Amino acid sequence: MEIAEKCSSPGCKQSSGTVPDLGQLCLAHFISTSYGKLEELSLSTHNWTVGGTEWEDARDFVKECVQSATRFSEANSTLSNLERARLMDIVIWVTELGKRLRRSPRTSEVIAIRLVSEKPGFSWEEEAHTLDISRHGARLKCQHKVKKDDALKFVRLDTQEQMESRVVWHRPIKCGAQEVGIEFLHVEKL
Repeated sequence: MEIAEKCSSPGCKQSSGTVPDLGQLCLAHFISTSYGKLEELSLSTHNWTVGGTEWEDARDFVKECVQSATRFSEANSTLSNLERARLMDIVIWVTELGKRLRRSPRTSEVIAIRLVSEKPGFSWEEEAHTLDISRHGARLKCQHKVKKDDALKFVRLDTQEQMESRVVWHRPIKCGAQEVGIEFLHVEKL
């Protein structure tokens, strides 16, 4: 996070970082503004329609808020324990809110699968299993390196059902493997 400009809150002269949808905010104003926005969103989730404008805006805020909290944490090595705790609290709250904003519920179900990448020059197949799954995607462990937006074929070994998918996110885990979030394409086939 670039910290160069001044905070846009009236009267504040602290350095700030750009926070999407919230503007230029210093750490203190990011924390207070995030808490206010999270409170407002938490109280109104029951009024939203999946795919509606408010739902989409809330999903965008959740994603951006986590990223901004992470950037504030990484950009400032002199954070107090209280500031770190508040940033962590925001991330936890956003994560919980994000669960309510899912298109379909996630279930912790282990399903044996085969992942197939047909990327030219780097095709591979791997047997794996899901960590959890929903109608719209899955979280799984993968030994091969993947990148965001990579296309993967997802094959259930029990039913041989095949779904085209794309990598939405990935993060390294132990033993050189990656935890991968995939989104199913063409969910109407399910």
